[in-house]
Amino acid sequence: MINTKFEAYKLRRELKRVGVEYEFKRAKLNAFKEPTSESVHAGKLIGLYHEQNSHVSVTTGETTQTRTKKTPMILCLYEDAKTLKLGDTVKINSKTLKVTGIVNIQEWNIIADISLEVIDDGVHD
Repeated sequence: MINTKFEAYKLRRELKRVGVEYEFKRAKLNAFKEPTSESVHAGKLIGLYHEQNSHVSVTTGETTQTRTKKTPMILCLYEDAKTLKLGDTVKINSKTLKVTGIVNIQEWNIIADISLEVIDDGVHD
């Protein structure tokens, strides 16, 4: 039997120690429920940024090229991630990232892992 209160305590302790506060924004909707260029505050949370490796394979004829692609993620408390929706944005190190998924780890309603995707605006820093 897993002690879920202890698991929540461990995450809270790590977030206090090394967590970073992230502010999420959401596109404001007009009268027709269409997103506008303005953004509104969607929520704040303290989380741990990490990256997951995934592999992309491209097959051309007899050869296959495989490259590793990094997927940025934020580990946080589930209760903090409840206010977020897919498509919300956050700025990290001058990059704008979009929320592409929120996973409830082990279905305990304690820990959430937020998947992000870098928004490419075509401008190099």
